[in-house]
Amino acid sequence: VAKAAGVLGLKALGKASDRGDIFPVAKFRGEDKAIKTIEENLVREGFSSGRIKIAHVLNESFAKKLAARLKEKFDIADCEIYPSRGLCSFYAEKGGILIGFER
Repeated sequence: VAKAAGVLGLKALGKASDRGDIFPVAKFRGEDKAIKTIEENLVREGFSSGRIKIAHVLNESFAKKLAARLKEKFDIADCEIYPSRGLCSFYAEKGGILIGFER
């Protein structure tokens, strides 16, 4: 299934539960749709201003594009972008990102 999704260019947005499980929230194609979906989910999760951290797995260009768009939309005090390592890289997979934020 993952291979077919990769061939079709499908991406997924997931969320961590309080127990640490990751479950899918949305599916989409393309970077612009990804950014829009992330913005919508940040609002839904209660983000309006504060700090955001974006970890990427070999996808710094998308992380920078996302950060720029989020800075336009929200009052962001600090936005840090850094490469993911270890177990986080396993969960995000190659090309993926992880986002942490303050409410």
